[in-house]
Amino acid sequence: MESKISTPALNELHPEKFNFSRAISDLPGPKGLPLLGNLMQLEKRQAHLTIAKWIREFGPIFRFSILGKHVIVVADHTVVSNLLRERPEVFRRNDASTKIMKELKITGLVSTEGEQWRRQRKQVMRGLNAEVVRNFFPKMVFMTDRMLQRWKTALANGKPVNVHRDLKALSLDIIVAIAMGQDIDALNRDGNKLQRDIDNLYLRLGKRGASIFPYWRHFKLPADRAADKSAKDIEEAVAGFIKSTRERMDQQPHLKQKPSNMLEAMIAASDDPDSDFTDEELIGNAITSVVGGEDTTANSIAWMINLLATSPDAAARLHAEVDLVLGNEPLVTEWEKLTQFPFLEATHSESQRLRPVAPIFGLQNNIDCVIAGTFIPKNTRILATNAGAGLNDAHFPDWESFRPERFIFEQKPPECDDPARKLFPFGGGPRLCPGRFLALTEIKMVVSMIMHNFELELDTSAPPVKQIINFFMVPSAVPVRIKLRK
Repeated sequence: MESKISTPALNELHPEKFNFSRAISDLPGPKGLPLLGNLMQLEKRQAHLTIAKWIREFGPIFRFSILGKHVIVVADHTVVSNLLRERPEVFRRNDASTKIMKELKITGLVSTEGEQWRRQRKQVMRGLNAEVVRNFFPKMVFMTDRMLQRWKTALANGKPVNVHRDLKALSLDIIVAIAMGQDIDALNRDGNKLQRDIDNLYLRLGKRGASIFPYWRHFKLPADRAADKSAKDIEEAVAGFIKSTRERMDQQPHLKQKPSNMLEAMIAASDDPDSDFTDEELIGNAITSVVGGEDTTANSIAWMINLLATSPDAAARLHAEVDLVLGNEPLVTEWEKLTQFPFLEATHSESQRLRPVAPIFGLQNNIDCVIAGTFIPKNTRILATNAGAGLNDAHFPDWESFRPERFIFEQKPPECDDPARKLFPFGGGPRLCPGRFLALTEIKMVVSMIMHNFELELDTSAPPVKQIINFFMVPSAVPVRIKLRK
């Protein structure tokens, strides 16, 4: 399949003639209804599953329509990689999702484009680089141990452990600590308001994103008013974190030269007379880091736990690996040991292949372009998907099976055969997730602790786990019981 993406020069008023072999109308795709198109075939919060099925039926590039508008699906991993690489100049985030995010006060990097995005990313990356994460590592050890002790105490008292709830609370504690310098201990404070507000926000994001008509812009249901209040309360909580951090930095001026967390780095940038990083951008990116950091990492671990509970061979191999590395230690306490978990890393990769937290990247093209030989007019909706190679026997034989060993090699394979290059767990190109290093560190810390100290047992009486889109793709539940290992 042709992977090249061709565009006119960005500054040309009259684009050059394109070489293309087909138009959108020439692409294959599912049959739809008059006016509605394929709308009724897309289950609202599981549309990615229908799209994955269509990929297997219609191939790596096809079209469908909603209310008379074309949507292009691109699934070839090489083409997807090129699409992501051409952001933000040629492609931007889908306009509809960007507008919904901004309405719920989720701004900053996630909803900005062009030069504004480029300028903000530089400041955000200063607060999430490897040095900051490494300096934060002792705090992450403390917080991971706090969950270990909570689970041990619960089991000793004969109480069940709500794995999914605790994973989200721990992720929130970690992201608030590294981003804001605050320890809110959501893990041990049931019903933490910030966590409830974030959950409410994601639920409303998912439902608005799947809505046919943006009714909330004309009238609001109680759930919409509750979501608006959650967004306002999150903004106020973050503003409080910023206020206390500014006060601390005034008392400790050295933090302006050597920030100890993401918020301090962004405040230092915004206070620099030579910087045009505004307070509004500061608040927007602080909110985005908290909201995005809690959900993505927690649900990545939740999917791993679900899959390991149904795969005893993989679980046994992971138990053996973490036991060998940790010995008599209950969890990782030395930074260097985080590099000694190849099978754990493979387990994460295989989990993301089957259950990516971002299964689809919604894009629109800023200019006319040609994708895989197809002429795509400006402002066409494009869905770049993770489901192409990851759910294809040609790239991953027996793709429905959970087999982390797919990602273990004695010698690194050539680029064209490297399975890791066929997946996009953290996006790709210039807009690669800025928090990926923190996320991978947290995943290895937490999963190694769980597998070293606990056995996983699937609750066979629970209903099947569903894949639900709440902006990111989340499990409907984690029906896993844990018990202490002997």
